[in-house]
Amino acid sequence: MRKYLLLLLIFIFVGQVSAIEAGGEYAILANLSWHDGTYKTEISDFLNIDLFLPQVGNNEIQYSFIVTDPLLDLLEDKDAAYYTRKLYLRRKFDDFSLTVGRQPVSWAFGSLLNPVDYTPGSLVADRESSGKYTDALELYLPLEWNSGLSLLASYPGGFSTDFNKMKTGVRGRFGVGAFDLTLNYVQEAFSIRNSFFPRERLALTLKGDLKGMGVYAAFGHYFDDVLDSSNSLLLGIDYSYNLNYYTKITLQLEYLGLGNRSLSPVLGPFIFMNGRGDRLDLLSASLTYPVDDFSSISLMSMLNLDGSRIFISPVYQNTLSANIDLNLSGQVFFGEEYNFTSLSTGLTYSF
Repeated sequence: MRKYLLLLLIFIFVGQVSAIEAGGEYAILANLSWHDGTYKTEISDFLNIDLFLPQVGNNEIQYSFIVTDPLLDLLEDKDAAYYTRKLYLRRKFDDFSLTVGRQPVSWAFGSLLNPVDYTPGSLVADRESSGKYTDALELYLPLEWNSGLSLLASYPGGFSTDFNKMKTGVRGRFGVGAFDLTLNYVQEAFSIRNSFFPRERLALTLKGDLKGMGVYAAFGHYFDDVLDSSNSLLLGIDYSYNLNYYTKITLQLEYLGLGNRSLSPVLGPFIFMNGRGDRLDLLSASLTYPVDDFSSISLMSMLNLDGSRIFISPVYQNTLSANIDLNLSGQVFFGEEYNFTSLSTGLTYSF
C-alpha cells in the first residue's frame, strides 16, 4: 500500500512539472441503515485519479483508475483494491476513429433508467457501476451532422482471442428534425452469458423537444435461442420551470415496463423494485430545486405499479468551497416482505 501511495505521489508530481496533467477526486462516505430493528454502520472512501496525457498528432491516450478504501486500508495496514476505469488509445483518421483498450461504453440518453444500454444496469439514476467500463475495440464513423455509426467488439472478461468471449454491438445515431434517433443491436458473449437474461437485443430510442418539454422513449426486443423473447418500453418527459431569472425547478417523470423478470438486471442497484408477478411496471420521478448558486435539494421516487414496492430518496448537495462538496441523502423503501431506511453523508474533494 505504501509503495502504491508513493507511486501515486510521483504521478501527481510529474503531472505538475511536465505536459502530463493529473486530476481526480477523493471521497469519504458514511452510511447508517436499519432493517427490522437491526442497525448497521459503514464507512468507505475512494480515490479516483485521471491522467491527461498530451495529444500527439491524431492520437489520444486516456488513463483513469480508482482505489477503493485507500485511507481505511492504510490505517489497517491492508492492500487497497484497485481497478482501471480507462486505459485506451484513440486514433482519428480522415473518415473514422478507432479506440482500443479499457473504455467507457454507455448508450444512455438522459433517462433515469436505461433498459437498452450496452451493459444493462451500468448507469441508473446517475449511479455508475464498473460495468460501464470494458475492454473493447470501437470503430466510429461520423456520417452527417449529429449522425454516426459505432461498431463495437468488447471482452467483459478481458481481452481474448476466443470469439465465444466477445460481445458485439452496433449503434446508429441519426438527427431527424428536432429529435435524436438511435438504433442498436447487442449480442452478449456466449461463454459468459447470463442464463436468465436473453443473449441478443434490438433497440430503438428517441429523444427531443416537444412544446417546451423534453420527451424521450425507448423500445427494446430481447431474444434468445433458449429463453423466451421479451420486450421493454420506456416513456419519459423532463421539464424546467423558471421561478425567477436565476432559479428553475427541474422535473423528470418516466414509465418503464419490462415484459418479464428476466430483464430485471436493467434496474441495476434498484433491482429490489421487482414486484409480485412476472411483469414489471415502474413509475419513477425526480424533482430538483437549486436553493442558491452553491446548494440544491432533490427528491427521487420509484413506485411499482402493482403496489408492492415504494422507494423514496431525498438529497441535499452543497459546495462548501471551490473543491469540496457535501452530500446528504436518505433512502426509504417500503415493501411487502420487508422495509429498510438508510442515511448517508459524504465529502468529496476535487483536485
